[in-house]
Amino acid sequence: MSEKFSLKYLNNAPEGYEISQIQYTFDFIYRVYKSDSSIDKAIREVAYKYNLSEDYLRDYLIENKYILNNENKNELSKQIKKYKTKDLKKILRNHGLKTSGKRRRIERRIFENKLFEIDYYLSSKSKTFYKNKKRRIRIFTEYLSEDYYFNEFNDFYMLNYRKKEANIPVEFINLHIDKAIEEKNHESFISNNRIMSEHFFKKENFRQMLEYVLKVFCMNINPIWKIDDLKEHVGVYMDVYNDLGLLKEELSKNIVINTFYLVWDSFEFVRIIVSKYDAYRCLNDIMNSKDYSRINNDLDKRFYQNDDLRIKKITQKTLFDF
Repeated sequence: MSEKFSLKYLNNAPEGYEISQIQYTFDFIYRVYKSDSSIDKAIREVAYKYNLSEDYLRDYLIENKYILNNENKNELSKQIKKYKTKDLKKILRNHGLKTSGKRRRIERRIFENKLFEIDYYLSSKSKTFYKNKKRRIRIFTEYLSEDYYFNEFNDFYMLNYRKKEANIPVEFINLHIDKAIEEKNHESFISNNRIMSEHFFKKENFRQMLEYVLKVFCMNINPIWKIDDLKEHVGVYMDVYNDLGLLKEELSKNIVINTFYLVWDSFEFVRIIVSKYDAYRCLNDIMNSKDYSRINNDLDKRFYQNDDLRIKKITQKTLFDF
């Protein structure tokens, strides 16, 4: 999928919308903190990945105190505290300086003579940032990064972070499905339901997967939001055909058919291109492994390519309305 879905924008999001400071800051910190990368190497890699200049990224990290050097006496003092007094005396001795006196005086000599040279290093702020952001980054990366914008997910996460982790990506995708319904956007509805079915496939939750595969099947076979654009329409996608075959094996034919009735009725179609009965017959053909091309050719001939097609306005309540 080349374009990502947005809750804020109908078509194209503004330039740079995909880039998030939270993401590239986290990515940088992760490389240094958890992957033992050097500061310079991490800056090069992250700048390249997010199409940023290295100078910009370095300045941003310094300005926001994600990385520090020995010019920051408070942070340097924390680093010096990790050394034993005998090690600090050794540093002084190696530079021909006095080693006598209490710990505080020894540390002062280190400061005054700038002997404790440290390159840039991660600040405690970076480590706190990593701890606070790692859950949302992981959820987004694992489930949503290919199809959605992090900035929008982050806004959603801030309002829903107390929820169970398994519910967070599902509820976020459902927001996009609801938006597609509100806008009567066929392609967005189909795509987001396919994303959801794939999500439950990865979880091996075949009951939930079935619901969303059938939503795609029902809306795509009866595409009421694109009545004026049927000539190139494909009634049954190959992945839906394959998914329904898989679900027949994982669940049963009866479960697939019975769930189809419930899903179809949930749409409360008031206009009919393909009736519930004809949709059932098509689904039954899929369950019986009828040739994929023949199924779509039959749909084209009878409905999508039929110049004499009459769009029915009716509310169906039973399987055998037609």
